[in-house]
Amino acid sequence: MKLVKHIQQGQLRYFTQNDDSISVSENQHYRWLAFDNVVQSMMLKRQPWQITFPHQISLLSPLLFFRPQNIVEFGLGGGNLARFLLHYLPDLTLHTIEYSQEVIECFEKYFNPQSAHVNLHHCSALDWLHYNKKINADWFICDIYQKNQSINDSLILTKNILKKVGENAVLSLNLPSPSSEDINYFLAELKLLAPTKHLIYFHIPHFLNVIIHLLPCDMLNQPEENLILNTALPARTFNRWRKYWRHGMQ
Repeated sequence: MKLVKHIQQGQLRYFTQNDDSISVSENQHYRWLAFDNVVQSMMLKRQPWQITFPHQISLLSPLLFFRPQNIVEFGLGGGNLARFLLHYLPDLTLHTIEYSQEVIECFEKYFNPQSAHVNLHHCSALDWLHYNKKINADWFICDIYQKNQSINDSLILTKNILKKVGENAVLSLNLPSPSSEDINYFLAELKLLAPTKHLIYFHIPHFLNVIIHLLPCDMLNQPEENLILNTALPARTFNRWRKYWRHGMQ
């Protein structure tokens, strides 16, 4: 059954309306989180670590090339990325920064059935970056939903994140719905801000998301047999994601 049919059959479990209307709904198979009636994340209840949306696969695809130990994630949502990462990397240290207390409470009550250990920080991304100068992660993931956020807002945040991204670290970004002009401007700025990084990006078919990765240049030059030997991904997932990776643009 297609996901849209599941959404149409959902029953409301939670609703609050402050700055954003946040709702949690579910049916027999799925539970999902929506902001302003737009579904942001969806959990398969019998296998909660599974990824359900294609842009999340693209956002996590650097797992094809390395096995991170310390990740900083900006934007919690329904916790899809956190559940997946901690399932396949149980020794991972994950810090997740989320501005909305309601979103944190929804995650803890409805979207963390296996009690995965996530270091949750209730603050804005910029505040966290300002006060946490000593955390050196090997992967920064920015997946923030913010109503009416402009491309310049995204660029300001990205500039501040890049101040913490070391030479061997990865930065992955989800831009939810940029125009063609916005994405061209953003990519041009990134190339100036991170000239030593390899930049690759993905337009997600049937979605408005653009996923951008800034990678160490030598990360992509590893022999295929080394990648297969060292990956944390199951073989079937690795092979499927590897084919998808080849559609990225540089």
